[in-house]
Amino acid sequence: MNIAVTTSDEKPSPSHVPRRMKSHWWRGIVSISTAVLVALLTVSGSGASAAGRTPGAAPPTQDPQLALMKAEAAASKNAYKNLFGGKKPSCAAMAGEWIKDDAGDAQLLTSREVSARDVPISAEDAGGAVMTNLKGETVPTPRHCEVSGYIAPQVAFELRMPDPQAWNGRFMLVACAGFCGSVSSSGCNPGLSRGYAVVTTNGGHAGSPGFEATWAQGDNAARHDFAYRANHVATLLSKEIVNSYYGKPADYSYVAGCSKGGNSAVRYASRYPADFDGILASAPVLDYQRRLSTSFSWQAQAIEKNGKAVLSPADLTVLHGYILNQCDRLDGRADGVLNDPDACKPDFAAMACKPSKASQKCFSNVQINALRKLYALPSDSRGRVIYSAAQTPGSELNATPWLTEMPGVPGTPLVEHGANQWLRYMAYSRQSDGYNKSALNFTFDHDPADMEAMAKVYNSTATDLRRFEKLGGKLLITHGTADEGIGLAATVDYYKQLVTASGGLATTQSFARLFQVPGMAHCSGGAGYDRFDALSALESWVERGTPPKEIVARRSSPHAANEAIPLYPYPLVPKYRGTGDPADPASYRAVTSASWR
Repeated sequence: MNIAVTTSDEKPSPSHVPRRMKSHWWRGIVSISTAVLVALLTVSGSGASAAGRTPGAAPPTQDPQLALMKAEAAASKNAYKNLFGGKKPSCAAMAGEWIKDDAGDAQLLTSREVSARDVPISAEDAGGAVMTNLKGETVPTPRHCEVSGYIAPQVAFELRMPDPQAWNGRFMLVACAGFCGSVSSSGCNPGLSRGYAVVTTNGGHAGSPGFEATWAQGDNAARHDFAYRANHVATLLSKEIVNSYYGKPADYSYVAGCSKGGNSAVRYASRYPADFDGILASAPVLDYQRRLSTSFSWQAQAIEKNGKAVLSPADLTVLHGYILNQCDRLDGRADGVLNDPDACKPDFAAMACKPSKASQKCFSNVQINALRKLYALPSDSRGRVIYSAAQTPGSELNATPWLTEMPGVPGTPLVEHGANQWLRYMAYSRQSDGYNKSALNFTFDHDPADMEAMAKVYNSTATDLRRFEKLGGKLLITHGTADEGIGLAATVDYYKQLVTASGGLATTQSFARLFQVPGMAHCSGGAGYDRFDALSALESWVERGTPPKEIVARRSSPHAANEAIPLYPYPLVPKYRGTGDPADPASYRAVTSASWR
């Protein structure tokens, strides 16, 4: 790949994106939106409660993103039409193409033909594209045209298009995960191996991997690009390149992603309902604002005492053993996996060290108090829940370094580091409001309300998906029951709200289905069944009208390669019948999840 900035912490130089500092329509819209958001905060007492509002002042009634969305829709209505002078370009001819467009000026920096080859699919690639059946496999990819470029101001993208005879007629966006910051080219490989034309982006900025948000310092446009715009404009441009290159548009379009990528994928159903026919999201962090600020801070405060984390990786192993001992057989089988973690109510008192019995496999009072808080829903001093998920029982083996000290950063678990970065650079519409905030001084009575304006920018919690449903779109969500990063309960809570908003379970399942994946960690991995083909299930639903009633998931090594379990549409979960081969999906029956009762 020939994009110089994808691994750098610096912004791209002007030579990478000609005239990138010119005044774009996009910067104007973001400025307008920012003013609306600041005004909203001012009206509501700069983040204070509604009770502190100026007497007689009317409460804000309009979504501050509405004006932005309308302007964006108008500007992109005819985005990137008539590329290449209306001619069908060769792969080589696309390099250096400069595109001036109201949706965001763009430049195609490089284009090259890549020979057919076999490529390995890593766990990260598989999880990001929600095609975990390919994890650890080496798959053939066809000869293809690889195009890289930018959309102003800093949206880097890479598009891979199979030779016409190898193209399956489909298009896919693979949405970036984490805080994005670079173009993960290998994330295109799972879709490319199946004949898709695939694009992915850097999320609208250059940054380091992981929870690093310094790229957002003083750059509100970059925050909006990260939240939603980068993927959208890259999709608009890529679809038109595909149309020009093949001489026809894609028959079907899909978006896939995990974590932040899952957030982006689900957002399309409400914000851009016509962009994709099928949406495939794994472990989507839907309430992005509160998970990164409120929930991370809750966990950091729970596990830190006198500047040190009170739990070690060894402690998490002991804890996992206790929880399995208490809950593993609730799904009919002791296999080290909780099929339905909401049914597990850990008894922490049974894990406490007792004076009469000296044991290394127990927890001190300080640790027990930390565990009680970790597995409780974040709430304020009045007991009002402010985030819908706690630590998930059964996820303990995957929780290093989320809940333990990070290597090289003593006393700083990943949840604390992530919250600190988010609060300082991302959480507030007026960025300076977060400069003195940290995970450890976060206040649950007041701080969440102060961040509501930016929640409207980042979150994918909208439940009015009527336009997406009317257009025939299908949404398939998967989430591991041992996810240590994004609690399964948050996704379940969203789906239950969607059921209510959509008029009932039957109506909702006609266009949106959720599958709990026993034992899968965040996006991929874990001790459970993380190898399954959700993409084929979605294709069949979108293209043939066959909704997925069951998806077979297999266990990864070191477990038996033939060990499998059925995944059912929520609220159903698998339970072992008590007889038959436990490695055979036929030995399980569907039961209602405890979270639905």
